[in-house]
Amino acid sequence: MITKENPSLNSAAESIYKSNADEYVIEACLRREEQLAHEKYQREQIANLTAENANLTTENANLSDEITRLRKLLEENGIKV
Repeated sequence: MITKENPSLNSAAESIYKSNADEYVIEACLRREEQLAHEKYQREQIANLTAENANLTTENANLSDEITRLRKLLEENGIKV
């Protein structure tokens, strides 16, 4: 949208909009903007948590391999686990 790139046009568009719209329409638009922002935040959080989960899953697999290696080493040296 052209107004996003030009602060003066954005301000003028907001002023015209507010002077021509009734309160119910303004409130509905504001709620929708908040909803869109919240949905964007949720998508970002899901992406971040999904990536973190993948990293932790890999780390867990690596640690499981290390535990297996250490148990085998203990058993080879006569230490029961």
